[in-house]
Amino acid sequence: MGQGWAFQVGLGRVFPEKETRSALQSLWRYNFTPDVGPYRQVYKPGRWYAMPGEAGLLMCTFPRSDWNYDQAKGKGAEWAAGYFNECMNGFEYEVAGHMIWEGMVTEGLAVTRAVHDRYHPSRRNPWNEVECGDHYARSMASYGIFLAACGFDYHGPEGHLGFAPRVRPENFKAAFTAAEGWGTFSQQAGPAGLNAQVTVQWGKLRLRSLSVELPKGYPSGQVKVLANRHPVKCDQSTTGSRLTLAFDTWVELQAGQMLEVTVV
Repeated sequence: MGQGWAFQVGLGRVFPEKETRSALQSLWRYNFTPDVGPYRQVYKPGRWYAMPGEAGLLMCTFPRSDWNYDQAKGKGAEWAAGYFNECMNGFEYEVAGHMIWEGMVTEGLAVTRAVHDRYHPSRRNPWNEVECGDHYARSMASYGIFLAACGFDYHGPEGHLGFAPRVRPENFKAAFTAAEGWGTFSQQAGPAGLNAQVTVQWGKLRLRSLSVELPKGYPSGQVKVLANRHPVKCDQSTTGSRLTLAFDTWVELQAGQMLEVTVV
């Protein structure tokens, strides 16, 4: 959870990559199931946030033969052991977002879809993802999945904005929010290069730098930046596939204006 949060707020990696990815892969292998019914038939205590026939990421499973449910209950209250067997939306969303940050895009989207399907209007209220109580706030962790899918990076005081789309980067478009406004980011990426647009829809956006993700295997080439159709001077640096453009002066965009970056 700490590493997933660190990615969201731009702190980068704070836990070892190998062990972190191994933990996520184990959650996918041992805790996600397209049908929670067979597991809950064996381990009965707990609240039924996911019913038989529904998919979910279980809070805890016991894949090792030398570990078992009875031992895990320890000396605590019997009722608390039921938490092991539940599918808690907020935790599922946190894991899904972290998976996407770590490159496990299909797995993260599958966990997200499981919660979405459980709260399809044909089954339940889509505006009330129950966990402990009605309208439980922890499901707001779902926004972290959106940030991960965008590869969103923002620092208001420094005027930095960045994107590294993990879903359809060849033709991507999504909303973003900033301190004083909101807008859309879109990009088209391929063998010929990259074209990206930051469009302000409301308020204003002040930038001193912008980062974009270059197409896989594509070297940083000639860069052209336009702000409201006027050329912008900048320095460029590349770390891996990440291209960062540092503008000579602050760039301020008002509603309806666009920053366009072309890399060829």
